[in-house]
Amino acid sequence: MGKSNLSFVWFVMRMAGLRVPSFTKVKNFKMPDFVSPTRCLSPQGLPFYYRSISSVISQCLGTPKLASSLIRFPVESTTTYTEIYHGKRWNSEPRFAAPMVSIAGVLHVFVKDCVTFLHPQLGPTRGIIDKIYHRKDLGTEVLVKVDTLLDANQFKFMVPNSCLFYLPDSTLILYEQITVVSSAIVCVQEKPLDVVRWNRVTDSFQRFSPDECASYLATHPLKAKAAGRKVVMLPLILFADDTSGNKSKKWHKFESWYLLLAGLPRHMNAKVENIHFLCSSDSMSALDMANPIADELILLEGSGLEVYDALHNEHVLVIAPILLFIADNPMASLLLNHLGGSAIKYCRICMADRDESPDIISAIRTLQDSLQQMVVISSQRTQQLKDQHRTLYGVREDSNPLLHIPGDAYRCFPLELLHTLLLGPVKYFLIEVMATFSKAQKEEILARMKAFNFSGFHVKVHGNVCYHHKSFVGRDYKAWSQMALFIISPYLTEGQQKVLLALSKVFRIAYCDFFDPAEADTLHQICVGFVHTVRDFMPSLLRKQKVHYFLHLVESMQDYGPTSAFSAERYICTSVCVCLYTDAVKVLKTFTIHMKYKGFFNSIPSKLLNADREIYKPGTARMATSYNGKLNLLKVHATIIDGTILELQQLETPYSVITHLGSMDDNVQEYRAVVSNCSELVHSGDYVELHPPFCEFKYGQLLTTIQLKSGRTLCLVQGFLALQLPNGQPLFNDFECPLFTLSRTLFTVDSTRIQKAVSMVHECGNHCKFEKSVVLNTVEREQVADTKLVFLHDWTQLLYCLNVYCVL
Repeated sequence: MGKSNLSFVWFVMRMAGLRVPSFTKVKNFKMPDFVSPTRCLSPQGLPFYYRSISSVISQCLGTPKLASSLIRFPVESTTTYTEIYHGKRWNSEPRFAAPMVSIAGVLHVFVKDCVTFLHPQLGPTRGIIDKIYHRKDLGTEVLVKVDTLLDANQFKFMVPNSCLFYLPDSTLILYEQITVVSSAIVCVQEKPLDVVRWNRVTDSFQRFSPDECASYLATHPLKAKAAGRKVVMLPLILFADDTSGNKSKKWHKFESWYLLLAGLPRHMNAKVENIHFLCSSDSMSALDMANPIADELILLEGSGLEVYDALHNEHVLVIAPILLFIADNPMASLLLNHLGGSAIKYCRICMADRDESPDIISAIRTLQDSLQQMVVISSQRTQQLKDQHRTLYGVREDSNPLLHIPGDAYRCFPLELLHTLLLGPVKYFLIEVMATFSKAQKEEILARMKAFNFSGFHVKVHGNVCYHHKSFVGRDYKAWSQMALFIISPYLTEGQQKVLLALSKVFRIAYCDFFDPAEADTLHQICVGFVHTVRDFMPSLLRKQKVHYFLHLVESMQDYGPTSAFSAERYICTSVCVCLYTDAVKVLKTFTIHMKYKGFFNSIPSKLLNADREIYKPGTARMATSYNGKLNLLKVHATIIDGTILELQQLETPYSVITHLGSMDDNVQEYRAVVSNCSELVHSGDYVELHPPFCEFKYGQLLTTIQLKSGRTLCLVQGFLALQLPNGQPLFNDFECPLFTLSRTLFTVDSTRIQKAVSMVHECGNHCKFEKSVVLNTVEREQVADTKLVFLHDWTQLLYCLNVYCVL
């Protein structure tokens, strides 16, 4: 910002009554611990500027809101995975295990420490710390898994019939592993000299080998390195993408790196301010800029980083291993030295062969195998032999610093859905079937879309799906996938319908908000069924290798939770300019905070800070209705709320009055929308889910929202009744969606029971029909009559289905 522009901003702030600093103070201001970007060189000698990962970590842990929101320990979930830190990889790999826990802020207990803890049966007992973690159902309570070490008396109490006459008194017995809260740890003890293991199956003792005993009783390597400081485990996510620097998004490509903290909940990681820009260039690839990133990742996982932690208000040692990379398929292949779809082994996750059936998962690729293959390629004497081996193995032997970071890089690239699903089979299927439709069928499809109720949809299809679908972007294909079954099924062949249904099931799995590990086998079979259906009925889609990748979808969800936690769609729109702008805003915010502490900006009016956020709270009525300055009337005569019968009367006055069993009148204001518990705006006419359900009604149609003079907000709902089989099981349609009938029951519920908007689709059958309608269009200032095909629902037909494919 130039001085003239800054002078104008200062003038406006002074006019608003703010006390602003002088230009000299602004010019001389420097943020504490601020590190300028470093000038680096690519392997080709081209320069680029790199913002270090260490500076981002320092900034984030120094921010109180972010520091308090970070998950510091693995989170075990016995039910469903909803976050990336619920996944198997964070919880099972030792690289990401929390190394220590601080008891009451004073006692630092490390994994492998020998401690005295309060056993629920034995009281004070010695044990070895094995794992420190959270459990999803217990919130922020820190739990510790402890190997109990019993002396002779304690063991006799637990196993009364045992014989211990041949064990020395100094020997402790490894009896069992139990879980206790961290507050049950009393103190840290010296390691025992000798330990034996009790085998419950054979009722006998088993001695450790010397190497096993030394390994079991060894001290955690980070304990000495911490030197009395707290140690924080902070796994990282790196996102690589190419972004066009041109408005048309076709030319002047930039390749960029971004950083995210895996410990943040996904609703926070989706915010632009938490996507940290590292580097970018329009003259080199992301792999060419990876040298400083790889060097720093090795340092952060090996030696760690000392930074200030706002949560503990002290300096801590941060260990920051890389958890995963987010990238589209071409970028992931580039960063893994994989050739992509041009290779015989076209899959970057397994060794699937182009000549084999795509429904087969071959041996999983590993870093060690790939490095050996690169050695074989390099040993070939001629370029022709090298090319043959590259195509055979699917890898290149080029230098790649990312292959030398700790861990297996091939496990760090989960399946990316935007290009694999939306810009893959969804796009290919739509292009293929649209080419077979006649002009009349396309007009009917557009009429059906016009009459479709988009309740529960976050976005609609932009543009004409029949003629502009080839230029659609990811969000358009995503919206289309949630409604395609109900729009184009009447125009498809039986085989195409089966493919579309299988594709919709995969879409539902891929974009579900949670993942249940108990259903992993069932979900995998659905993905396998999709590949088989494509092979049998639309083999033309198999020419694209993306269909095979769905065999690895469930594996990625097991490792990292629901795909929304690692999908590139959240970050793909974060261009270089946006990230640079965002980081400039961060600097400006920090500058403002520091200046406020120095006495500046201390008289900012509350309206400028937008502190009043009541209108965004769940249950808040929005969009009041009126006519000629008067409140609208309600036309409802009898409703029920929480089992109490109320009567709504329409009067001649411009008010609707609720009479509660003859009690006093109360003025009522009508609104056209209400904020749901999911913080989304639900409009009158939308279909909603009630939580908790009202009697037998879990779903209904929101008719209107009213607010009493007392301030209480009520929602008028018409309920849906679920159809059931004689055995009590729900009844489904051909698309495996549960069927409902719209009842004649109207009831009011408290507005806080509106959970979210859902998608209900009218079951048309032979009842709804097409009709020609005359519309007037303005052409060169003249009204020209034109006919247009419209789709008319027969609303006397009260059968609906719940659109289970609307998952966003």
